[in-house]
Amino acid sequence: MRTRRVLWFSLIAYGVTWFLVLPLVLQNAGRMPFQIPGLWHGAGALGPLVAAFFMRRGSDPQAGLGDLYRRQGPAGVSAWLQWVMVMTPLILAGLTLAGVAAFWGPLDFSGLAEALASPAWVASTAVGSVLYGLGEEPGWRGWLLPHLQENRGAVRATLILSLIWAGWHAPFFFYRFPFEGAITIVGFFIGMLAGAFWLTFLFNSTGGSVWAVVFWHMIWNVVSISALQMSEPVVVILNALMMVLGFGAVVLWGRQDLTLWPGSRTESSPNRAAAPDGGS
Repeated sequence: MRTRRVLWFSLIAYGVTWFLVLPLVLQNAGRMPFQIPGLWHGAGALGPLVAAFFMRRGSDPQAGLGDLYRRQGPAGVSAWLQWVMVMTPLILAGLTLAGVAAFWGPLDFSGLAEALASPAWVASTAVGSVLYGLGEEPGWRGWLLPHLQENRGAVRATLILSLIWAGWHAPFFFYRFPFEGAITIVGFFIGMLAGAFWLTFLFNSTGGSVWAVVFWHMIWNVVSISALQMSEPVVVILNALMMVLGFGAVVLWGRQDLTLWPGSRTESSPNRAAAPDGGS
């Protein structure tokens, strides 16, 4: 039964997103008779959100959209520590810029400045970052992760989630991400796996705070997209630090189910799924 629900969630998330971004895939292949604006990419974020909504309504017909963003249990860490964990993309960015300045010389912000001067780039970055944070996290962490953790440890649950999450991104390689064969796939998955481990750690440590992972996802999107407008060392070091953060969480807290507070790990249950989540 659990496997069937996870399968249905995945099919809905894939189906909605892949259908919505198909025009961009066709446009990149030169098969669209009219121009699709780049901002349409943001629509792809709806897949996991729609999937979580329908799966939640299947258990509780009274559940509303707002219920998908509620904390699912008591917070295991203090408010200030939650904010530090959420702001780690900015901390990594600061460390990255300091490292590049120390070892490669003065930083070159001209590429980023040029991008910031472009309203189209700013709009695309802002809209995409916000929509993918709001659309992905209620699904991947808010619904799927707790269900995967029902009968398995957090590390194993995250590995399964990562495979589903990575596959969901497949159409983006046909119009948004550069594709250079197997190396691209391997590198992409390793980076995503590190991010997934950190997000599980953040989600479980905060008692299942969907907003914590939403804000982290938004901030990381902005930081990583901005890094691409700078030098290659910035991109390499930023992603390397992200891997240290994610895999470091596994090494340090993997044995206690990826949480700072063992009693705060969030699992789905029939009772929890049938009623609005506690907290806010």
